[in-house]
Amino acid sequence: MGSIEAPQNERSRTTRAAILDATWRLLEGSGGPAVTMSSTARAAGVSRQGLYLHFASRGELFLHLFDHVNETLDLDASVRPVIEAPDSLAALDAFAELVATYHSRTIGLIRAVDRSRFDDEDAAALWATVMAAWHGGCRSVTARLAAEGQLAEPWTELSAADLMWSFMSAEFVAGLTVDRGWSVEELAERLRIVIRRALVRGGPT
Repeated sequence: MGSIEAPQNERSRTTRAAILDATWRLLEGSGGPAVTMSSTARAAGVSRQGLYLHFASRGELFLHLFDHVNETLDLDASVRPVIEAPDSLAALDAFAELVATYHSRTIGLIRAVDRSRFDDEDAAALWATVMAAWHGGCRSVTARLAAEGQLAEPWTELSAADLMWSFMSAEFVAGLTVDRGWSVEELAERLRIVIRRALVRGGPT
């Protein structure tokens, strides 16, 4: 049985990845309304029945897309320097690098979901999931700042996390790297300086 099940599982994983990649392309290219179960099946080269075998609904498809993008772009490796930073200041620096590098690679998708979320409940659900994850990550860093006595007044853990979260927006990243022509390296360094001066007691650079 093992020799039969393994290829089936591999085919299933390949088909599932193709569906999620097709959803990603459709979202970036045309926005939420273009992503129907029919259009996704066509773009992925599978039947509607085959699509529903993997995802019971469009909402489920959207929510799994979040994990797929993170896996494809290796979010774990990008986030690890923030999580494993030896102190809160190093975590802030790693956060600036994360925003500049990882988020510059997801601008198209983030913008597409942002545009679609006001009239597409599945896009809205995906947006809420992503934003909650982003804010939670920021809150973990500001909690370290506060615990180490590094958080400047009058910031609280929550308000400082709000500020950091705002820097993760597609409009912020795209505005500077695309519209204003900053390099990823310039964005990372300048964001590091801004965040340290704003949030760290004494504003070290």
